[in-house]
This record gives sequence, C-alpha cells and structure tokens, in this order.
Amino acid sequence: MDDSIKRLQIPDELVHPFFFSENEIAVKKPPVPFTLEVNFICELFYYNGIETFKPWVSYEEVIPTLLDKWQTEKDHLKLLHRERDQKNILQSMKKGIGLFIQLLFWSNGEPVQLNESFSILELAYKPVNVQERLRFIISRPNLFHSYIQLSELMLEQEKQYEKKNIMKKAFRPKV
Repeated sequence: MDDSIKRLQIPDELVHPFFFSENEIAVKKPPVPFTLEVNFICELFYYNGIETFKPWVSYEEVIPTLLDKWQTEKDHLKLLHRERDQKNILQSMKKGIGLFIQLLFWSNGEPVQLNESFSILELAYKPVNVQERLRFIISRPNLFHSYIQLSELMLEQEKQYEKKNIMKKAFRPKV
C-alpha cells in the first residue's frame, strides 16, 4: 500500500450510514494544512488520536474556503438537476451535505459529531429547525427540493456565522 495512504477506523463520533458504509476508510495521511476533498477528514484523524489541523479551532481562516467550495458544489448540483443526472446527484449531495455539517459545527467551534448521542440542538449558532430539515435532506438527497433546502441551510448558517462574528467583536474588551 502507498505510504501516503492510511486506513482509519470510522470513530463512534462519525458513524453514520449516509456518509460511511464501511467500518474503516483509506485516506491520505493528515491533510496539511487541510482539505475539503473528503468529508470530515480532519475529524477522522482527530478522533483516531492522530495529530491534525483542527478547522473548528481556526474556523475564521477555513470557513471562507469552505463557502467557496460550497459555491462550486452548488453550481455543479444545479447542473446535475437541470440534466436530470440522478446517478451523480447523490455523490454531489453527500459532498454538499458534508460541507454544511462542517460549516455548522466549525462555526460553533466544535468538531463534527454525527452520532445520535450528540444533538445539533446543543449548538449555539444554527438555522431554525435544522435537525428536521437535515433529516429530510439526508432521507431524500436526490430530490430537487432537498438541493434547495440544503442551499437555504447553507445561507442561513453563513448568516449565523456572521452574527457570531459581530457578537464576538461587539463584546471584545476595548484596549
């Protein structure tokens, strides 16, 4: 096996059948500084006890990159829906949903947790009814309405992120 490839167990925090159908995954060694090519790559290393970049700690520097990646994925999804390319919509939606979940957790300063023991409702900054809306999208990812709903969630979470930044600046001690 290639030295740059590492097999990692899917940690309990990331067990979710929509994203991971196997118990382990082959990935390139820790991303330097980080990548969005594999959903939850930093969390995969982090929860496996391997030193890695923590985007939830440095979220202010990675979220603009994540939002750019979403714009590219959103445009791709729009094209796939226009062409009614059901075969490729699922993979692209998985990528888009993963980007949303990363934005949701990272903008709250937390690593992603997909398992049932953690409730998204515990996050301070989130869209209204996020849990129900996300459940709908994951259960029907090929629907055009799911794509629209995902786009709305991304926009709403971006606004929540901006709100957090404004609040942080407003309550920063004056020097």
